[in-house]
Amino acid sequence: MLKSLVATTCEIDDADAAVAEILQALDIERNLKKHSLGIISCFSEYEDTGVLKAICDALPFDCIGSTTCINSANGKTDQIMLSLMVLTSDDCSFKTSFISVSNEYEKSITENLSPLIKDGGNPSMILCYFPLMNNIGGDMLLSAIDNVTGGIPLYGTTAVDHTHDYSLAKTIYNGEAYREAVVLCLVYGNVNFSFAVATLNEENVRKQKAIITEAEGNLLIGVNEKNAMEYFEEIGLTQNDLATVSGILPIVVDHKDGTKPVVRTVFSFTPDGRAVCGGKMTVGATLSIGKVEVNDVLQTSVVTLSPYLQNKGAVLSYSCLARYLILGARSTAEAEKIGELAKDMHYMFACSGGEVCPLPDANGKLVNYYHNFTNVFCILN
Repeated sequence: MLKSLVATTCEIDDADAAVAEILQALDIERNLKKHSLGIISCFSEYEDTGVLKAICDALPFDCIGSTTCINSANGKTDQIMLSLMVLTSDDCSFKTSFISVSNEYEKSITENLSPLIKDGGNPSMILCYFPLMNNIGGDMLLSAIDNVTGGIPLYGTTAVDHTHDYSLAKTIYNGEAYREAVVLCLVYGNVNFSFAVATLNEENVRKQKAIITEAEGNLLIGVNEKNAMEYFEEIGLTQNDLATVSGILPIVVDHKDGTKPVVRTVFSFTPDGRAVCGGKMTVGATLSIGKVEVNDVLQTSVVTLSPYLQNKGAVLSYSCLARYLILGARSTAEAEKIGELAKDMHYMFACSGGEVCPLPDANGKLVNYYHNFTNVFCILN
């Protein structure tokens, strides 16, 4: 059985005050069980001021997580805030790992993760925090981890930040922040967990479908035997439209393997008309064009999370940056809605640069997927 604790601080310059606030909220001497783990979401400047390191150094357990542009917990929502969720248990245990992926990422993941699996056996699930890198996509990291673990359920997020180029987006491991590192926690024991994915409103997905005929990693090259840009123009999107909506144009991809379709964002177009997407594009899969509206962001999260609220456990919620941007002047609305729904539970919400969450296949087996435009939930009891 897992017990959860949650603490927040908006103290970004005074490390002593921040540590005192966190420790007072957690009351760890009374509340900690035999095994514990800290999960952190914070504004990037908490690393620069030393507050992040001071908080982690003051805690008697490992801390993992990532930077974000907004987070929420304990009824508080802010950009310049650090949120900490603690999972603690007598019969569940945690094993953390920091893996540099700056070079030969597949080799690094295999060499670091394989001994953990060999020594500790298969965990019940794995929490993951991915770096936001131009040359290594989240799908690629997920596939490398799956190759080692055989598809153990993987849940987590990709680091993001508040800058225009996301140059301060970092993963977090025991108070240190990294641009090019995967951070993992293997969770062992009888863990009661559920996963849920809020995505596009189906009414806002075009019925017109096309076939991906050429792709390379996260590059969408050909659709219906046409250049990707040519296809989008053919269905009525002008080059000006595409330049305007890059990063907020959702593509719904159906792999036709029994799992639910996944959503991909288009970040940009290359000069030769290739679409740079937020996740792997698969030849033979079908795609449809969708759109995201402000009300859909809130409604899809409400509909998705509501069935789990009676559990009274802990809720982790990572929501795509695109959903945050679409909300515009109401940018905190989804975070506040999650706080309203989960007011009787311990919860932590953060913006994400890409979401990791399993989906059931046609036989009900969980298959790990990398998502865009989603709010992914992990409910723990």
